[in-house]
Amino acid sequence: MIWESTQIFSTEYMEIFFSENSIEVSGTVIRLENNIPSKSHYTISLDPHWVVKRLHIENSYNNKELNILSNGKGDWFTENGDEILELKGAIDIDISCTPFTNSLPINRMNWSKNVPHYFEMTFINVPDLTYKKVKQRYELLDDVNNKRKFNYKSGTFESIIEVDSDGLVTDYPQLFKRRF
Repeated sequence: MIWESTQIFSTEYMEIFFSENSIEVSGTVIRLENNIPSKSHYTISLDPHWVVKRLHIENSYNNKELNILSNGKGDWFTENGDEILELKGAIDIDISCTPFTNSLPINRMNWSKNVPHYFEMTFINVPDLTYKKVKQRYELLDDVNNKRKFNYKSGTFESIIEVDSDGLVTDYPQLFKRRF
């Protein structure tokens, strides 16, 4: 899958692999922001129900790296096993440089039209790889011809996100467009 940013020069190549017991995702984002080139690479391990178990992300611009683990029940840990208390309650992740992570709550939940779902998310800011817990809302607006549209809200930001029949983003107005 290839996404392109509609705000800055940025392109992502992402692959997703399904097995009986897990879903493995690997993505590389090449970007130029404020005349600074960078490459971010992430891998996400999910259980078969789209629940995050592990995230590894690294950024070439500042040579930063982040590894965090989850038990899938809202508890997060460093790679050394220390609990990250400020993330308690978050199930999903939201990585700022990719639209893929919007697919996590979309694919994890059962949806009915016009019924909002509220999520606590682990938001990871790229390129500095800082993280914090944020609240987000998704609401299914339309489900026609293997395309679904969701109203997405995080803080004061709001957008209509379109996904394909696999729950993967095809259009995220103001931010991303899928090219392949």
